[in-house]
Amino acid sequence: MQIDATTATLLASAIGAISSGATATIILLINKRSEERRHVRELAMKAALDNWLYMSKAAQEHGAQRLPLDVFVVHMLKLSEALTSGDLTADNLAAKLREVQRFTSIATSEAERFTKEISGDKT
Repeated sequence: MQIDATTATLLASAIGAISSGATATIILLINKRSEERRHVRELAMKAALDNWLYMSKAAQEHGAQRLPLDVFVVHMLKLSEALTSGDLTADNLAAKLREVQRFTSIATSEAERFTKEISGDKT
């Protein structure tokens, strides 16, 4: 079976259009997912900064210790990661929140340890 030039041209054009469309769709999906992740990270960073500013002001007013911003960033990033994960259910919510608290606790301990190191306090 022979294909004339017109049919071959139409067939090649159709195959090219399908492959270009598939590639464009895949790129669109990848970009959309990337944009969603970036937006969630931006929200987490804004929430961390707002929370840190509020807590710093309250700590200053009451003479309490102020934690560094990175502790709040770790907390909000892990919290947003836990809440936006695809496998979040009522059954595993408590475990995910415990994991967030574990990360926050480690960040807090390290911040306190570092603060003691740079202040020369050996207690």
